[in-house]
Amino acid sequence: MSCRSLKLFIPFALLLLLLGACSRPAKVLQPQARINADATLELAQNLEQKGHFRDSRQAFISARSQYRSFGEINGQCYALGGLARLAYLEGETEEYNALRGELWYLIQNAEPKLVYLHKLLDIYTAEDRKDYQAVMALAQDEYDYPLEIRIQMLSHHLQAESYLQPAFESPNYVHLKRLAERYRGVLRRRHHAHATVLSTAEYALAYHSYLLQNYKVADKHIDRAIDLDYRYEIFDGLAAAYWLKGSILEKLNEPRTALSFYFKARDIFADKANSDMQRDLDASIKRLQGDNE
Repeated sequence: MSCRSLKLFIPFALLLLLLGACSRPAKVLQPQARINADATLELAQNLEQKGHFRDSRQAFISARSQYRSFGEINGQCYALGGLARLAYLEGETEEYNALRGELWYLIQNAEPKLVYLHKLLDIYTAEDRKDYQAVMALAQDEYDYPLEIRIQMLSHHLQAESYLQPAFESPNYVHLKRLAERYRGVLRRRHHAHATVLSTAEYALAYHSYLLQNYKVADKHIDRAIDLDYRYEIFDGLAAAYWLKGSILEKLNEPRTALSFYFKARDIFADKANSDMQRDLDASIKRLQGDNE
């Protein structure tokens, strides 16, 4: 995507014209402090996504401090949400509750439109508890939400529907697919768009299609998820995507290729110390190896 490798040969006269045209200072649209804070928040989110939680925490703390220095509530709320997720992951219940409370206080009193950040935090914990009824109740699409928030809400809702009603052909599939296609264009144009938003959507679409036995459609969705997870180092998502890819390939009567994806998934789950998924994958691998003998 970089232009560094391009060699531009510009005539001297044209170069002078360009220099003259650019001599007027560009209009400042926002302070450098805001640019720096946004970059720090993006760094924190990327580190969290890659599992570097200690460094992510420090970056979220720094981002929050930077946003507070010029009274930017929106950025503070995103940073608080990140810190709360990390506290929950680390089992720091008291800290999590305090951060969740701070987030709600800011939203209620200063930025009511950001209520979706509080909902996403509660969805995050409900999914961890496998409380899919709560997820479905919380993950409601609203037309006035930003595009990436709408996609996240629909992804969580469709995934919960798939777990609770595996034979149900949800209308949310069509809505999510349409929004995901829009966001794919955003990701191509903006380097700071979040690939994990799109990869999670593709996984939800793939899983729903898999349960409906639309295996070729599911295969297309999961290939997109794998591509994003691999390129953007979303390795937790990649492990699940490899597992689902293997499951789809089994249904498509490609057991040898499925076996390869099961091995890949098991390696990542082992690295993440997910013993439950390791056991499930060991059983699938043993079964396929027996079938191939």
